[in-house]
Amino acid sequence: MENYSYLLGFMTPKMFLVMCLFSALGIAVSLLFDSQKRDQVSKNTPNKFNTWFLIRDNWKTILVTFLVVLITIRFATSLFPNQFGATDVGSPEGMEKWFFGSVLIGLGYNQLIQVWKQRAKFLQAPRKEG
Repeated sequence: MENYSYLLGFMTPKMFLVMCLFSALGIAVSLLFDSQKRDQVSKNTPNKFNTWFLIRDNWKTILVTFLVVLITIRFATSLFPNQFGATDVGSPEGMEKWFFGSVLIGLGYNQLIQVWKQRAKFLQAPRKEG
């Protein structure tokens, strides 16, 4: 138990930050896929792709996804005991599994939240009619 931390579990701060980075990549990929579904003739969206518009339009989704991802990464050994073991972080193959898992976690949660966003009003950006 000497490698255990209440805040990070069995991870070092460096590994936790790298996993957050990989999760952020998964979230970004999911957002880019979702942005392709936008209504291009709507007055509410720009004619050409705009990164700042994407972030401004989806900031609540990004925030909620990232918070859920942080919680999931922290408790991954308990939530997915057969996929993420505390002993896996000692080997390069185990770390690769953790890193790829964080991409999938970010991608998967963002896709789930995109579906939820279609049903929940508080995550939607304000739109002008017309």
